[in-house]
Amino acid sequence: MCQFTNLIHWLVLHSPLDIIEHHHHDGVDLFPDYGRKVPFGCGTSIVYNYLDYRFRNNTDSYFQIITYLTDTNLCGELRVCSPLENSYHILEEDAHFAKIDGHYYRKNTIVKQTIDKRTGNELKREIIKKSHAKVMYDYQP
Repeated sequence: MCQFTNLIHWLVLHSPLDIIEHHHHDGVDLFPDYGRKVPFGCGTSIVYNYLDYRFRNNTDSYFQIITYLTDTNLCGELRVCSPLENSYHILEEDAHFAKIDGHYYRKNTIVKQTIDKRTGNELKREIIKKSHAKVMYDYQP
């Protein structure tokens, strides 16, 4: 279920859709993830009857989410009925491990850029999340 909601969240982040309820896997980095494709801290948590993930379409366009499985992957697409004027990019900045009081912490900042497709200019830059997660596995710098 976590992978599914993480996929939905990743698709929504790359769109003009508004996230109205979102809960992070905060505070801990549970396992090493060398070669990750999605920045650390971009996940979302759901717990039946307590924590939801919700988003709203405040645009004039219709969106469709498609998910499917291959033999090895969970895949998803976010489709829209007409071309969007902007594109959306998720960046990880200042990713590093820090030793604080004898413990290692994983830190980074997740940024969402809104780019004008015509000009390539950045229209908006917003910080989505700042992570400060205690590393719970044997970390060797």
